[in-house]
Amino acid sequence: MTRKISSLSFILLSFLFVVILYSVYQSQSIYKKMQEVAEIDIPLSEIIANIEISQLKQHLQMETIRLKGDAFFTNKAVQSSSVKGFDEFSHHLSLQLDKAVSILHQGMKFGSIRIGVAEHQSLIQQINKLHSHRLSFENVFSQFIASERTGFKLSWEALEKQYNLLDDEANDLLVNIDQLTVKVAATVEQQERNFMIMNAVLGLSAFVIGGYLTLYTILSFRRKVGSLRGQIETLHRSISPDEDSHIARHQGSDELDELEKDLKLLMGRLFLEKENRDEVETQLLELATRDKLTGVFNRHKWDEHIKDELALANRGHHFSLILLDVDHFKKINDTHGHDVGDIVLKSLVRALKRRLRETDVLFRVGGEEFAILLRDTHLGDAGKLAEQLRKNVESINEDKVPPFTISLGVTEYQDSDDQQRIVKRADVLLYEAKDAGRNQFRAG
Repeated sequence: MTRKISSLSFILLSFLFVVILYSVYQSQSIYKKMQEVAEIDIPLSEIIANIEISQLKQHLQMETIRLKGDAFFTNKAVQSSSVKGFDEFSHHLSLQLDKAVSILHQGMKFGSIRIGVAEHQSLIQQINKLHSHRLSFENVFSQFIASERTGFKLSWEALEKQYNLLDDEANDLLVNIDQLTVKVAATVEQQERNFMIMNAVLGLSAFVIGGYLTLYTILSFRRKVGSLRGQIETLHRSISPDEDSHIARHQGSDELDELEKDLKLLMGRLFLEKENRDEVETQLLELATRDKLTGVFNRHKWDEHIKDELALANRGHHFSLILLDVDHFKKINDTHGHDVGDIVLKSLVRALKRRLRETDVLFRVGGEEFAILLRDTHLGDAGKLAEQLRKNVESINEDKVPPFTISLGVTEYQDSDDQQRIVKRADVLLYEAKDAGRNQFRAG
């Protein structure tokens, strides 16, 4: 069922992915077209509008010159005004044409033109041609101003002819821009229409596939949920075979709700089973690593810790070791009994723990023999601690605990030490303390 649903889902998702890709592509394409309108055609239309205004002003000036006739050359005020007006016209026209060329080149550079590239290039050529006509009209006007002696009629005809050429070229430019704008708008509209049709087709296909997938999933889901609930009931029986063989099914708002309740019950029972197992494992671990009488680490844990500490010492760390045992412990057992001997060992451990740091580790390595690992401690500090431990034990005053003392051997890690060597050295120092009269320590 999973493979079938996955296959149908893949087809559905593929259709949706195609729809998304197509939508993104078309949206990007339409955006590019609109960007062309916004970044090129509209600014060009504004520039041409400015040119038309300049042409209108120049028309008025040309008409003024024509009406003056020969008197134009004798009226210096009119002549000066005309020259100034022409200069403004020529400068403004040149500025607008340069802006137009710059806009088109910039648009082509950034790739915003996606429709009518050839038309835009032709438009640039036409603008350059209009620029040439402007320069020619500028030269003819200069000749007209200088033709005072040759007569007005002949020079005026040349000037009027050149101006008409310039005016016609500007009008043609405006018409071409209008045509290109209409063409762009029609193309964008057609793409939008195609975009809507394709999206409708893809969406309908996705709807059909989705409907079939939904129906198939519902039917398959019901079958599988029923099977799962049967398997859950079987698992319940396997966890507690002694309980009632019939496990009541929960009622819910729908199949998923019922399955969820069954699973919660099953998970609760599994969690309880896991807790029981973890508790047993913890107890077994305690039995394997802790001394049953005193609760401190046992000989097995001692072997593990001393090896780890030696490995750290070989890499630059340092530690010290104290070996101690109870003086005349056999006499305590013989005189007071083994129960009192056990109480003495428990009292000893309590006294030792009150003075040891959290990083120090206490082990029972024999009947009345204990070992203490002192991490990051040198011999001098270890000796001070041993003396404090000795005094604490000597001053124990508890009910049912006879007075007792301890002897201690103290040593520190030395280069190339192994477990046997460092333990042997501490053991020798311990027996030196006993031979010296007990209730004291020896360090070395």
